[in-house]
Amino acid sequence: MNLNISSSTQIKIFGVILGVLVVSVFATLQHIMIFGVIKPNAYIIPAIVGSLSGFFIATWFSKLIEAKKEVENSHNRLKMILEGTEIGLWDWNPQTNDVKFDEQWCQLLGYSLEEIEPHFNSWESRVHPDDLQQCYKDIERYMNGETEFYSNVHRMKHKDGHWVYILDRGQIVEHDENNQPISFTGTHTDITHLKEVEQELEDSNKKLKRLTLIDGLTGLSNRRALQEYLIKEWAHWQRQQTPFSILMIDLDCFKDFNDTYGHVAGDDCLKQVANVLSTNVKRTNDIAARFGGEEFLIMLSGINSRDAIKIAEEIRTDIQNLAIPHSTSCCYSTVTVSIGVSSCDSDKPCDSYQHTIEEADKALYQAKEQGRNQTALYQY
Repeated sequence: MNLNISSSTQIKIFGVILGVLVVSVFATLQHIMIFGVIKPNAYIIPAIVGSLSGFFIATWFSKLIEAKKEVENSHNRLKMILEGTEIGLWDWNPQTNDVKFDEQWCQLLGYSLEEIEPHFNSWESRVHPDDLQQCYKDIERYMNGETEFYSNVHRMKHKDGHWVYILDRGQIVEHDENNQPISFTGTHTDITHLKEVEQELEDSNKKLKRLTLIDGLTGLSNRRALQEYLIKEWAHWQRQQTPFSILMIDLDCFKDFNDTYGHVAGDDCLKQVANVLSTNVKRTNDIAARFGGEEFLIMLSGINSRDAIKIAEEIRTDIQNLAIPHSTSCCYSTVTVSIGVSSCDSDKPCDSYQHTIEEADKALYQAKEQGRNQTALYQY
């Protein structure tokens, strides 16, 4: 700072001296040509005028130098910031489609400045085809005054072939005499790493949500997932009048099984039964869930009561064919299930999915009352 003040002072002193000399020399020549003599008192006014003129000119010149240095310093600071934050600059003339790119802009895509043509197509041709239309829309919205500035995130192709996520922001900074934009200036920022982190977080959240909707023991949907599914699908069933059926499944005498073989064997038994249910419920619009303890629920979309009974019998038979020993069973020598079925179709409309579940539960009770290891359809 002291060096700058000293330099400015020196310039002003030099300007005063130079001003005095120039004006004095001019006054001397003027007196010789007009009067033929030189009078000492004739230098008073020229000296004052010369010193003041020299001082003001030197001051102006000093400020000009300082302003130039400040511009250079600002430019260097901006350059350091842009390089440190990996931000590239562009300046587009919408009238000619000429674009000025800086070196950092080119380096974001793996190029040198000499390899990039100063034209709009240099950007346009490198934007991912799936992202280009949205870029145009965001530019148009800004130019129409719908947004305060242009902002868009899109992918651009790197020189080595991979895609780079770019945050593109800009504003119009100059218009022509017809108020048409001639300088649309902005920045490019590489946010690929942020996008990768964002994707990882999204994947983690999805995985976490899946875990909260899955029964930890059997791998089937839990009651929370079932509830969300039923709420979502109920409106569809009402709107489309699509039939659906609900199967309530309960392992026969399972408390006796646990008492005889232990809870570890009981858990393994539940897993095997759940695997049979998963095998028989493959369609994406159906769901098999652990309803609680040794009880399971299956919802079959588009299935009427006749087909639901057939599917229930296949499931009952497949579980019996597992041949899991159950020496203390109250109805059979191996693990079996009882199944209650209720449907909502043209033959039997229903007013809610909760009501259909209640009916399936009543049918399950009927199957148990009739001797277990069988399927019962709700009779209304």
